[in-house]
Amino acid sequence: MMSDDATGRWLTGPKVLLQGLLGFGLLAAVMLASVGFGVSDLPAASTLRLLFMPDLSPGSALVWNIRVPRVALAVLVGTNLAVAGVLIQTLTRNPLASPQTFGINAGASLAIVLCLIVLPDLAGAGTVWPAFVGAMAVGFAMWALSASGTMTDTTLALAGISIQLVLAALVQAILISNNAAQDIVYWLAGSLNGAQWNKVWTILPFTLVGGSVALVASRHFAILALDRTTGVSLGQNAKYVGGLAALLIVVLAGSAVAVSGPIGFIGLLVPHIVRRIVGSDQLTVIAISVIAGPLLLNTADLLGRIVAFPAEMPVGIVTALIGSPAFLVILWKQRAR
Repeated sequence: MMSDDATGRWLTGPKVLLQGLLGFGLLAAVMLASVGFGVSDLPAASTLRLLFMPDLSPGSALVWNIRVPRVALAVLVGTNLAVAGVLIQTLTRNPLASPQTFGINAGASLAIVLCLIVLPDLAGAGTVWPAFVGAMAVGFAMWALSASGTMTDTTLALAGISIQLVLAALVQAILISNNAAQDIVYWLAGSLNGAQWNKVWTILPFTLVGGSVALVASRHFAILALDRTTGVSLGQNAKYVGGLAALLIVVLAGSAVAVSGPIGFIGLLVPHIVRRIVGSDQLTVIAISVIAGPLLLNTADLLGRIVAFPAEMPVGIVTALIGSPAFLVILWKQRAR
């Protein structure tokens, strides 16, 4: 006779698989709508035909040179931010943690802007390395505050937001004093506009490597989420595992900021949404976040284009409008405990 635990695992497996397939179906539908929608609107049948049977027509060029790179970039950026959000909440054991609320996105943005002011021709993969440096510097500062043991989850999140606001103010001051180009200002709002294949190729290796390592090491990260005594009793070296998680957060978040600007709230909301749907198993949460992150970001990007049509609203503004009320709800629940 099957035990209760075995029965639970047997029932949970198909359920999670079904949820993953449903999420993937929704993502495919949103991606198709995003490719078809625009000033030159394409019916679903024409969009599918051009996707699977490209030709030399202007419509095919529009789809493959402009819209598909945008959707692909949204998938990769959404994946990076969502997985980074799962890891940072696990590493800090703080449900309010995310690359944005801990100022990591702002650190990467400041470093990139400084480099662009000094080296205006810097582009492509060249912007990734300063992003890593800026993200790492802020991440280390937040880790030091977290390790001090004197701050609650809420005060730590508020400290991160304070750092973010200060760094954002510095960025604005630098841009104003240097008469920065409009495209940099637009990039700072968090945008997928102007997505090209070179940006996709820039972030793709970091997404593949970072996401794969996060999935393979998920069991170790799950132990990291427990208290230190439990981790030691299970034979885990928390120092090395925590260092790996921190490195992945910097790589994933930094590369996302480098190609799309500091898009917020994906890394905060996706882990909470996914855990409510599939539970707390670390491998499952990371795997479903790989679908949920791109789904949320592609949906926000499509909404921004629909609302402001025929212009468009930067996706970072849309995610802020969605995420700010949700963050306040999460913050209120934490303070109520």
